[in-house]
Amino acid sequence: MNLKSIKATLLVAFIILTGTLTYFGLNKKEAQIDFNAISQKRNKDMLVQSEEEFNNLLKNIGNSTTVVKPEILQSNDTAQLSLSIQLLDTMKQHLYAAVLSEKLADIQNSSHRFHMAARYYLMATDKHQNELMLYKKAKFNLDKCIELDSTNLDAQVDLAVSVYNINSWEPSDNPMDMMQPAKLLLGVVKRNPNHIDALYYLGKLAIETKQYEKAIERFKKLVSLQPQNREYYMEISGIYSLMGNEQESKLWLEKAKSIQ
Repeated sequence: MNLKSIKATLLVAFIILTGTLTYFGLNKKEAQIDFNAISQKRNKDMLVQSEEEFNNLLKNIGNSTTVVKPEILQSNDTAQLSLSIQLLDTMKQHLYAAVLSEKLADIQNSSHRFHMAARYYLMATDKHQNELMLYKKAKFNLDKCIELDSTNLDAQVDLAVSVYNINSWEPSDNPMDMMQPAKLLLGVVKRNPNHIDALYYLGKLAIETKQYEKAIERFKKLVSLQPQNREYYMEISGIYSLMGNEQESKLWLEKAKSIQ
């Protein structure tokens, strides 16, 4: 962009800004602009728009592939639904598989099927589109799953992950809501002290909150359970580096490199 174009762009921006400030009455002595409120309204409008787009996407999900016809969305044939889900899973059509899994779960009132629906919604986040909506759908199905089977610890870990990501997109003013992921994970390790995923996410949460000693404890536990998993050694090395202990960091890095 040349200098003339830059100046023209700045001039247009200035005119728009001046008009905006005038609109909000900035020139009035008593006027004040609540930029935070404006930002919140904009984000809320964007969220509503995203929800509408997401709901339309789900309504038309049958058009996403020619292999599984849209008519399956109207079917109550559990065998046909199950076969279609397997086919979509093979094709990595996770969102379509999630929609059909949720439908099958409703028909069968099955904890397992609700968990599978949630898992497909979580896998669909890999495309980084409609992530908040996908996490909310996962949470919806996980709540139903756990309501039917409170012993499903894997579902509780998935719920912790879903709630954590929802909180990241929409932080709650209630501290208890923000603490729910850690509470869920602690509940899992209380019932199964060797639950790999729960220990892993507790370790990551501990790093995030700068509880480095606790994080090291979690990852050393994981090393004892899965000594051939290089990732755990790397995590410990990174934590020691954050603590400023480069000697221990280097030691654990060398251990990671030694794993074949």
